[in-house]
Amino acid sequence: MGWIDWTLAIATIIVGIILTVVVMLQSSKQQQSAITGNNTFYGSNKSKTLDGILSKYTVVLAIIFCILCFATTFSIIK
Repeated sequence: MGWIDWTLAIATIIVGIILTVVVMLQSSKQQQSAITGNNTFYGSNKSKTLDGILSKYTVVLAIIFCILCFATTFSIIK
């Protein structure tokens, strides 16, 4: 394994740890009733709350993690 393989492997591990921490920081999702729905202040401004921000980071980190996994695999196989 060359230095590129090691760099990709270490980056994958670091992103995986950060992704795990971000997912664990999110609060559990609760079912919203039909009465409250998205008409509440929290529902309409969810992207500005901590849960909304963490949700966006989760998606970005998951995509980066998948790309790093594929890159590491192809780098090692090569």
